[in-house]
Amino acid sequence: MSLILNLETSTKNCSVSIAKNGICIVYVEECSKKYFHSEKLHTFIQYATEISKIRLKDLKSVCVSKGPGSYTSLRIGLSAAKGLCYSLEIPLLSVDSLTIMSQKINIKSGFLIPMIHAKSDLFYTSLFNKSKKRLSSILIKKIHDDFFTYLTKSEKIYFIGNIDFFGEKLFSNNRFFTKVYPSAMDMSFISYVKFCNKKFDDIEKLTPSYF
Repeated sequence: MSLILNLETSTKNCSVSIAKNGICIVYVEECSKKYFHSEKLHTFIQYATEISKIRLKDLKSVCVSKGPGSYTSLRIGLSAAKGLCYSLEIPLLSVDSLTIMSQKINIKSGFLIPMIHAKSDLFYTSLFNKSKKRLSSILIKKIHDDFFTYLTKSEKIYFIGNIDFFGEKLFSNNRFFTKVYPSAMDMSFISYVKFCNKKFDDIEKLTPSYF
């Protein structure tokens, strides 16, 4: 039995989950107007263990979002994950935040484009197919960049992200948008697969990704 604690702190959503064999059994999260991860993350971890009646010493691994996202909040999440792994003597796992977002919805055809707001009109983004396979590296792009419009209009495009606006060039009958934030709940299966394949990170060397 693999019990994995998942931590997601790349955006204003402070999110914690515990998964058993790839299935989320409890999650605690709050999306605030400001970044409150330093105040809430450890409290949420405590809530999750109390609700699930799971002791920290029963965990087999900790998985943390490594970005892209907010510099400070990612460091808070990573520091917490490293501290737990050191003290519990368990391996560390990591997943990028755009892959986490890609787990939020399932599509039968077309492409999936998760987006995380960086600053101004810049966004971290990547391209996934219907099978959640990444087709491009993680990039930072402007909202009107050709990256978002080069796909043929006959293909369905599903945009997901923590943004409140889109440029007119992105609208069409085959363009859909869902506002979501990266969530530790959606890390459950990914972290389990990584754990089973022993794709662990070096606790000393892992740093957040800021592309």
